[in-house]
Amino acid sequence: MLEEDGLVVIVLAAFAIVLLITLRRGLATDGWLALLAGRSIVQHGLPSYDNLTVMAHGRRWIDQQWLGQLGLYGLWRAGGVKLALLVHALLATGALTGAALIARRHGATARAVTWVAIPALLAYYPVAAVMRTQSFALPLFVATLWLLLDDARRPSSRVFMTLPLLVLWANLHGSVVLGAGLVALAGLVTLAKARRPNPRGLALIFLPWACLFASPYATHLPAYYRKVLVGGDFSHLVTEWAPTTLQLVTIPVFILVLAGLWLLGRHGRAVPAFDQLAFLAMTVIAFQAIRNIAWFALVALAVLPHLVDRLRVPVEEPRRLNRILALSLLFLTGVALAGVAAKPTSWFTHAFPTAAARAAARAAGPQGIVFATSGYADWLLWSEPRLAGRVAFDARFELLTPSQLEKITRIENAAGDWRTAVRGYRVFVLGPSPDASFERTLRRAFALHVAFRSRQVVVLRRG
Repeated sequence: MLEEDGLVVIVLAAFAIVLLITLRRGLATDGWLALLAGRSIVQHGLPSYDNLTVMAHGRRWIDQQWLGQLGLYGLWRAGGVKLALLVHALLATGALTGAALIARRHGATARAVTWVAIPALLAYYPVAAVMRTQSFALPLFVATLWLLLDDARRPSSRVFMTLPLLVLWANLHGSVVLGAGLVALAGLVTLAKARRPNPRGLALIFLPWACLFASPYATHLPAYYRKVLVGGDFSHLVTEWAPTTLQLVTIPVFILVLAGLWLLGRHGRAVPAFDQLAFLAMTVIAFQAIRNIAWFALVALAVLPHLVDRLRVPVEEPRRLNRILALSLLFLTGVALAGVAAKPTSWFTHAFPTAAARAAARAAGPQGIVFATSGYADWLLWSEPRLAGRVAFDARFELLTPSQLEKITRIENAAGDWRTAVRGYRVFVLGPSPDASFERTLRRAFALHVAFRSRQVVVLRRG
């Protein structure tokens, strides 16, 4: 295996090493929110209304990701944040490996898989590197894709195994909509081939959408998905919700898109119609929001290598060299894993010093309310439970009204009547750049004192 697939193993192992050594950057807003919500579920049961923040207090909380939150919190209880991050790394790497295996299963050579894997993993990394409930969805996406791509070549009843996967996924992460869309797309292709109503095709079109509502929040999920997918504009607050544009970090996405479209135009008949439509659909979705790029990268890696092989005559692999290099990279992966596993918890949480959270809670006192920029609210609530109900807002932007989202934007950009909007807050918790200019503006406008300062966090208090 290593003699033939050595190049693929080398690339995937290199990805795993990079992911491990940068794992301390994987703990961010979404990870803290998942841990916070998981703890709340264990202590109080599934939430119905928000009692954590000021702006959304009393508003209905549809916690669609409850099972994913429980999963990450369970990992934290078993082995701390270190175990949760290591499992996240395993899930992210496993999904990428699964997409490469799909391409090899469908006849692509190892060299073609490697060529596609390089831009694919570069596109995949920025989104997939962050720990969140989405981490559990990555392997489910690949498993669903595998079943659908197999069915496009050899139709069988196994394709209906996608339905229980969607039921599980529907309680882990909202990206289940993408999985349901791919299954429905396969149903449409089945109907088009049959040229008449077909029970199999109709089942694949309609049943996936029913799976989305196999949740304790079933009756409230339509409103949730409408707000998140259609009615909520979070792009001015969260970069990942912004459309994908040409930047240095997104160049691999444009390479995959342009190369993929050219390959489909030249050799599209070499793959089933579903492969082509899935790639095109995920291309559109990838440009809608940066957070969708990871799903596109997985589809590209599964679909495109077979088309790359149409451009060249297969060459004989340097079997001995492949084996040596693959074994070397696998050994280095093990070394990186052991090294990261030996790190203290403080290595993983360096960007969120406990002393800063304590300083914010002390400065707020028993009744003061806190304005924390979006990257720090859920960490504060996790670290200092006594602040529950006294933090302005957190990462659950779907709970906020459009006027509240606009208000937050005005505050963080010091625009309009922002001074009036922050008048009642006693404590401000800010990060480094780009919050540095906001800090200067705050200190000019109000009599604020520094309660805590480090390279990662600044805590300001009134009076």
